[in-house]
Amino acid sequence: MSQRAPSATPTAAEAAPETVVDVSARAVGMLGFGAAGMRIVRRWIEQVPPSTPVTWAAAQRADAISLAELERLVRAAPDGWALMLAGPAADVAAARQAALGFGMRPAEIRWAVTGEELRRVWCPHCTASTDTDVQPGDSVECSGCTVPLRVTAPRARDTTGGSAQSAPAHHVA
Repeated sequence: MSQRAPSATPTAAEAAPETVVDVSARAVGMLGFGAAGMRIVRRWIEQVPPSTPVTWAAAQRADAISLAELERLVRAAPDGWALMLAGPAADVAAARQAALGFGMRPAEIRWAVTGEELRRVWCPHCTASTDTDVQPGDSVECSGCTVPLRVTAPRARDTTGGSAQSAPAHHVA
């Protein structure tokens, strides 16, 4: 997990999350899943009083690695530590359930669900597919070759009612 990050200005399309930071917490840990979850985490960081220690982490999904890191943080957390989770519903639910299993009480966990689903972006360089929740026009690192890719809008493959898929991503120079 990282320490306090520089502030990020949300776009007009991003409404303030309903979930607010517990300003009475002695320390706060935050975990954002995907780009949308991290946008919320950045806003939460700005709400934390300056004297309150903040740690945060980003993960694409609630997998074995991110949940192991969450366990390490929960087990090392001081009294009065609050956990905040943001991202797609399935990831937030898995992380919340894991945190409860690690000994946290429900009142110590707050969360926001982004509701954004993952899209699959195909890399023209190595042909790998990367699952991401970034919006068209944003960039993502290819999970196969780490080349930065610009996500394009989905394009219909077949105008006769066939399935739609994301257009190939473009290399960002």
